[in-house]
Amino acid sequence: MKRFIYIGILALFIFVLAGYSDGERSFSIDEVIIDAQIQEDGTIDVREQFTYTFNGSFEGVTRSIQSDSQHFQAFIVEEGDFPEDTNESNSLKVEEDDDTYRIFTESMNEAKTVLYTYTIEGSVNKYTDVAELKYAFFDDSNETDLNNVQIMIHPPNQRMEDTHYFLHEDESGSLNSSDSGLVYTNSMLEAGETSMLRFIFPSSQLAGMELTKDSPMLDEIISEEKDYTERLEHLDANMSKAEPIIWGLFGVVILTTILVYYVHPYRYRGNKSEDAFIQILEQTDPLLVKYLRNSLHLPYDSFIAGLFSLKQRGIVSLKEVPSLIKKGEHTFRFTWVSGNEMGDMADSFLRSWLFTKRDHLGDYFLLEDLLDNKEETDEVKKKKAEQFEADFNRWAGLVKGREDYQGLRRKWKGYSFLSIPLLIISFVLYNYFVTIDTISQTEQWVLPLIVGLLTVVTLVFNRNKWVNIAYYFIVLLMTLIGFSITPAVILASVFYFITFVSLLIIPNYYWKKGIKEINYATFKGYWLFIRNRYPVGSEPGKLERRLEYAIILGAGEKYGEKCGKAEQAIKWNADYPLLHNPVYATTSFSPSSLILYTAVLHSTTSTSTSSSPSSTGGGGAGAF
Repeated sequence: MKRFIYIGILALFIFVLAGYSDGERSFSIDEVIIDAQIQEDGTIDVREQFTYTFNGSFEGVTRSIQSDSQHFQAFIVEEGDFPEDTNESNSLKVEEDDDTYRIFTESMNEAKTVLYTYTIEGSVNKYTDVAELKYAFFDDSNETDLNNVQIMIHPPNQRMEDTHYFLHEDESGSLNSSDSGLVYTNSMLEAGETSMLRFIFPSSQLAGMELTKDSPMLDEIISEEKDYTERLEHLDANMSKAEPIIWGLFGVVILTTILVYYVHPYRYRGNKSEDAFIQILEQTDPLLVKYLRNSLHLPYDSFIAGLFSLKQRGIVSLKEVPSLIKKGEHTFRFTWVSGNEMGDMADSFLRSWLFTKRDHLGDYFLLEDLLDNKEETDEVKKKKAEQFEADFNRWAGLVKGREDYQGLRRKWKGYSFLSIPLLIISFVLYNYFVTIDTISQTEQWVLPLIVGLLTVVTLVFNRNKWVNIAYYFIVLLMTLIGFSITPAVILASVFYFITFVSLLIIPNYYWKKGIKEINYATFKGYWLFIRNRYPVGSEPGKLERRLEYAIILGAGEKYGEKCGKAEQAIKWNADYPLLHNPVYATTSFSPSSLILYTAVLHSTTSTSTSSSPSSTGGGGAGAF
């Protein structure tokens, strides 16, 4: 016994030691020096020097560059040295994965300086009067703190006359000019922070580059930067003004939603006793129950409900028989009762579609004939699936064309009294953020235009629940992505989400008289089956009928187990095939077990996408 204790203590010690050692593995980037020379053709030659301190063992380092970078190379250099010429003997192995370069250099408890060289293309724009570089060497994708950062950007002629420069999204850094270029410094650029540099210089310096846009842009750029500065100065104050208004909107939406839901004609206000619901459910045609349960839609397994409907009307009979495909197993046979010609066009088509076999008992089919047979080839399965889908769609169309299936629910006009005011309020709120946030002048007219068009379309289809929901989902995403993350923007996002939920839970329709009770009974019956509260009884015919409703509602297996435990179960015989073995029967007819041939037609495939590099740069640094 003591030996096992000692082994356990030793294992625990090794585990803790391993965790401690792994936790000690770390690195830091102590200095970053970047020198970027803009060439006359608009490309940028970049030299970056990163000084690392490694604590533990590392295989290499990483540098991500989210722009069109070319000719990336890495070299080991001496600390403090920024060589003009690189030594091939010190070059490092580099592997490129999308926009990330993996530089292999083994390190163990040491300091190391690595030089990166590469060329950037497509990030400089040339106009008739000025040229523009808007670029971030690091952005929110960077996961490592960068200490003592210095970035130097040189125009082609390395002279700073007639230049302008701006620093965006960076409160800790500073941007100044020197005799030969632009200098950015920051003692600590934290992980996840963006430092966007905007450099304007005479376009005449780009003699080897074609015009990006044949028009002067200096005045527009200066105006844009002035507007940005003013917005930034008043951003917090303007955002704060919106906060109490949004809090008030919360209360309005929540209270209105409660009131609308309370007065909604969709709500069932009749007798809510379980016995009343059970009686209504068991007096309703099984196919109609399936139709209502699936929100006026007939899924592929609905033909089972159609067969149970025919069985309850005495048009077909059901029997458990030996399988013709799997030896030793059983399946179910549906037989069209000889001489019984009752039914409508949908019933007649179901007969011609499914009941294709015939013997002395009449036209029949076996349930296993519609299930996926693993012994068949894919080509055979596909043909059967196509035929099944075509026949099913025709039958479903005939069912939906029945007079009893028409006008079961109607659009509720009151939905518009909720959706229209919320749409107008939402657009006004979104547009307010557009007018105060630090976004570009292009975004100031593009964003309201997009959301305005969405608002107009949604107003036209204001009674359509899913159009409204799609609108708020899009506006919520555009708010979170497009604006500065401030308390007011977060509150506005919560407001859009609450509105989204409100319009989702409030029905935009109501059931016609008589159908409301059936629909509510269907809902209630499902939960009674699931919670084992639906009665069993001692009449086998009645119980088999109840089991059919349990199968249709998707709770057959649960109710089948309860039926199998009933005291009278041993007395029931093949006259009641669903009761002969309730668990097996309900499993056979369960939608989760009915692997129909249509599954062959509706298999899904996954696709992968890749993103294109950004001309405004970005990226980060790390180690592995």
